[in-house]
Amino acid sequence: MAIPQHASESLRVAGDALTPCQQPTERNFRVATDFRVAQMLKHPTPCEFHSIAEYFHALLLEGDPQVSRYVPQPFFLRIGKRQRRYKPDCYVVRNGFVDVVELRPRAEFDEHRRQTLAAFFQTHRMRFVVLANETVLARRCEALNWQKIVQTLVLHRDLATESIERELLDDVIRRDTVQLGHYVWRGDRASSRPREIALLRLLHRGKLSADLDQEPFGYHTELRPCA
Repeated sequence: MAIPQHASESLRVAGDALTPCQQPTERNFRVATDFRVAQMLKHPTPCEFHSIAEYFHALLLEGDPQVSRYVPQPFFLRIGKRQRRYKPDCYVVRNGFVDVVELRPRAEFDEHRRQTLAAFFQTHRMRFVVLANETVLARRCEALNWQKIVQTLVLHRDLATESIERELLDDVIRRDTVQLGHYVWRGDRASSRPREIALLRLLHRGKLSADLDQEPFGYHTELRPCA
């Protein structure tokens, strides 16, 4: 069913559906951009990113326990009389609310188009957000730490850790603050792998917290129970 059009001055926005589904990247756009593909956790299929800022943004969403899912390049829309093609960068579900995110250098975006898109998405109970690339890139250390965590979890996604998670969470709550190396042994990492994956899953789900914005994630990273 076609989406109702919304007019803001001379611009109109139209599309065939607002069910978020990653739109494929055309071959010429893959060549023209800083294109990359990565398997993540909160989006079920391999994600396509057109810049390092988009990739870091998704990694930071992975680390935000309030975000339940996101979809890169979620919609294909047409704007204005010339039917200019437009694909937002990301669809984000956070605490049950939806943001449609556009990443731009210095958050520069044509104000007329921004207001038109904001009004259009508002009619569909979504918020249109223009985010500065620089804001995301400033959190490089945190994003790279989540990259390490997500990649490890993806590689071991079939490893069952439910009972270990409960035991470890109880132990961390009792101790209040622990180091990853207390459970993951540098000299025998393979034998402690289930504990490592259990702790990373607790961190990813927001059951545990860690300071990831200053230092690389590793054996000395301190883990704490979330309130």
